[in-house]
Amino acid sequence: MLGFSVYLGESFDHAYIETMLEEGFQYVFTSLQIPEEDSSQYFEKLKELKRLVGSKAEIIADASPHAFHNLGLSYKEPQGLSEIGIDYIRLDISLELEDIMSLLDELKIVCNASTDALNLLTQLKSQNVDMTRIMVAHNYYPRPETGLDKQFFINKNNELKSLFPDISIMAFVPGTTLRSPVYQGLPTLEDHRKVHPLVAASELLALGVDDICIGDTHINQPTINQFNTFFNNGIVSLQVQSETKHLDYVIGRIFHNRKDKARDVIRAEEARQTFREEVLPENTVARKRGAITLDNIKYGRYMNELQIVNKHLNHNDAVNVIGYVCEQDLPCIDLIDAGTAFQFIKGED
Repeated sequence: MLGFSVYLGESFDHAYIETMLEEGFQYVFTSLQIPEEDSSQYFEKLKELKRLVGSKAEIIADASPHAFHNLGLSYKEPQGLSEIGIDYIRLDISLELEDIMSLLDELKIVCNASTDALNLLTQLKSQNVDMTRIMVAHNYYPRPETGLDKQFFINKNNELKSLFPDISIMAFVPGTTLRSPVYQGLPTLEDHRKVHPLVAASELLALGVDDICIGDTHINQPTINQFNTFFNNGIVSLQVQSETKHLDYVIGRIFHNRKDKARDVIRAEEARQTFREEVLPENTVARKRGAITLDNIKYGRYMNELQIVNKHLNHNDAVNVIGYVCEQDLPCIDLIDAGTAFQFIKGED
């Protein structure tokens, strides 16, 4: 499942929230403990957020006992939390078991996956708690160099899944609009700080994560579309720029990489059966990574072979370069494995 973040100290972008909900994002993450924000507005903003979200998504609120004290809230009175719109409360530090049990009367809870989740889950299971009301989540890390080490992350996830195989693990990826005051992304893994959000999300899935949340304020519309097609349809969408008219013929079509995956190129399995027209030599230049190519008449029976180049290749008089994957989407080429579906979409000029 997918989530996105909305911060209570900022004006709500209603159009963005509506778009994310329409695209199937089912969690909204927010925080009750950001020093730069005016917490006096939190209650009304939470209620407003709940009105915007309705039943389309659940709200996860990050909090600590200190934040609760400042807001005049109590873990011992969970009804008040649900009344202001909170569905999940994320426990930033450990509470007494009795306080957690009290919270579970009204809310679902999120444990800190990186620190005390195993101990807490063990205690709760011994109390015959409904474990479907519990999630675990790693933090995001605004400051560079402080994001989690990948091997530590893998070990934690493996340990959690081995003891609690049905538990859901959440982690964060950066956005395309970075959040103040540091503006360095809000990822869980340090390796993901400058990575395309979809590439980071795909790796989190491979590392044992179930739920992925955009940590930063926004992802832009092309990236929203990429998340939609990838998670809902299994299609990798690549923004491209044209070099010749031939690229226009392939925009929006669904192709699949051949099951016998090549080392140097992505080969569109359907292209030579789909396109039959004669292709004359044109723009037969050197092929850098991200070049989209179409074999011309000089390649004989390979004419109309459509490829995406994975590494720099020299020019070939039989291969036309018809366009390029936009620079920001070059990392997404690595998401195309054997048999993976992909499509080209028109990039912004």
